Amino acid sequence: MGRTIQSATQTWIEEEKALQRFTRALRREDQAVMKDLIHLSRLHIAETSYAGNLYPMDAYIISMLLEVAKRSERIESKVNELCKQCGIEDVPEANIPNLPSLRRLLYPDGEDL
Repeated sequence: MGRTIQSATQTWIEEEKALQRFTRALRREDQAVMKDLIHLSRLHIAETSYAGNLYPMDAYIISMLLEVAKRSERIESKVNELCKQCGIEDVPEANIPNLPSLRRLLYPDGEDL
């Protein structure tokens, strides 16, 4: 008897093949970034097998976003550490504008809140 459902790894390979034409159409520098994103998405193949309700491309993109967010946090932490070493103060929270949440923009009357 054979498998009736593809493994997460097999699905990932198919998604990568689907993205190859898109990647080739990008500019050279964007191709390098895309290849890096694809590599980052591979770090969570095992976890996606537990998310049976997600479409493969959704899991693929979420994995990329997760790794990019982790990189961003590490960079922010390093910048803050360097600022402290150089005696540069953090930007006060008061200078950061208070923007509306995405839910408020989508549902201004609060019907889905």
